[in-house]
Amino acid sequence: MKKIILTITASLFVIVAFAGDILTLNNKMVFEGKVNKIKDCNIVFKANGHKYIIPASEIFSLQFENKEDKIYTDYISMADGDQNQCLNGTLDAENYHGKKGGHFALGMLFGPFAMIGTAISDPTPDRGKQTYMMSKNKDQFNDLQYLSCYKKKAKGELIVMESLGWATWILFILIL
Repeated sequence: MKKIILTITASLFVIVAFAGDILTLNNKMVFEGKVNKIKDCNIVFKANGHKYIIPASEIFSLQFENKEDKIYTDYISMADGDQNQCLNGTLDAENYHGKKGGHFALGMLFGPFAMIGTAISDPTPDRGKQTYMMSKNKDQFNDLQYLSCYKKKAKGELIVMESLGWATWILFILIL
């Protein structure tokens, strides 16, 4: 019994000793490694001897091993909106912009014409009722970097929904 407890304790110690930063992507893939740098809405992550540059919009969660690390404090200040307007714009568009179900329906009804309409549109957080009510970054709504990232992410997500709607319509036609 003592050997089993000693083995479990030693195993936990080894696991904790070698633990690193844990990165989870939007597609639920999980990586363990080290965050080297956070800059311009990108995170430089090193895992398995390879260096990856990952856009912040593709990251679901990021868990740091060392809470005293300078990179961690920079990450927290970016998330709080002190430094990086691009990250805030991307997150606001992802969380609050648009009626994605409606754009799926538009894609089913109008196909590529709905995508063209979305591509030439000019989404802003001021026009989005939910973004305007829910966002904690109202002071950045006039910042050019914030708006640029917001528009890019908002258009991208809505075009994806319209593409899925169009693909659904095509599959439906093929099945019949």
